[in-house]
Amino acid sequence: MEQLIQRYDHSDMRAAIRGCPGQITAILDRYSSWTPRSPDQDFEQVLFIGMGGSAIGGDLVRVWMDRLATRPLIVLRGYGIPNWVGERTLVLASSYSGNTEETLAATGQAAERGCRVVALTSGGRLATLAESSGWDRLEIPGGMQPRAAIGYSVAATCVALVSLKLLPGSVLDDLAAGAELMSTDGSLWADHEHQDNPNPAIAKRLLGVLPVIYGSTGATETLALRLRGQLAENGKIFASHQLLPELNHNEIVGLNERLKDQGDPLLVWLVDREDHARVGLRRRLTSELLGIGGRQPGEIVLEGRGETLVQRNLTLLHQVDWISYYAALLGGKDPSEIEILIRLKQEMSQN
Repeated sequence: MEQLIQRYDHSDMRAAIRGCPGQITAILDRYSSWTPRSPDQDFEQVLFIGMGGSAIGGDLVRVWMDRLATRPLIVLRGYGIPNWVGERTLVLASSYSGNTEETLAATGQAAERGCRVVALTSGGRLATLAESSGWDRLEIPGGMQPRAAIGYSVAATCVALVSLKLLPGSVLDDLAAGAELMSTDGSLWADHEHQDNPNPAIAKRLLGVLPVIYGSTGATETLALRLRGQLAENGKIFASHQLLPELNHNEIVGLNERLKDQGDPLLVWLVDREDHARVGLRRRLTSELLGIGGRQPGEIVLEGRGETLVQRNLTLLHQVDWISYYAALLGGKDPSEIEILIRLKQEMSQN
């Protein structure tokens, strides 16, 4: 494995993944006393605007908001904002580079409607807009690929929401505790030779098959999306993802046919100890009806650890990232290479 790291990990994605817990603590330390303007403003909802790696932090926090807050958070990936957006909408504009065209377009529309905007960015046009428009801004350190800055994004989002009284302060304590757990796990998972590190073996099973990832609504749904995205960008592996219980109302039929016809799906279940009991039953029955236990590639079950959902989501996030990293190396890919994305952005900028 060490030879594969030297051969393929040219930009040291390994260090970026291992540094994720430190990103969380860095933001918590830096903005421990951050005070936004008009902190007592009342909002009806939160619109989180972002794309790709700059949006996934919002997806995580959305799930936590559903459990802990009295106002909803909606994640927008696109150019246009919903009709309901107005003066009592808080907009969190997230663009790591600060130059994401969809985010800039949607944020501009929101500002025109009188929305309160908080910018989460390392710089670029979004930072310039924030300064000229008098928006609050939480600066995120630059120099990374957006997907590798997930710790910064999640922590900055939570700091903004806690400061504006949309999330309880206990979330920041959970983030700190989760970062400690991630750091402990990461010390093991970064050691590819350690016998208790399961991730290289899991990654190897993902090669040459169709990974079909299933999370559960309200618990591990964002991690299913994250694993699919990380396998794509880091591992250069195409995968699909869906959620329980929705899976049982449509996709199970097509999945059953794919298993019979080509036999290549590897089911990856992302579970949480607070999953609804009926979700656990659905998972077991789905596996039995599909005959997964008696065939290859089979199935994998992943679960985060921690006392709260926030902590368990963070530790599972960390494992997902490590799995995608090892999948890249074992598949002979550079986990940082995204040439086709860069070419697409260049073509877009010229048209």
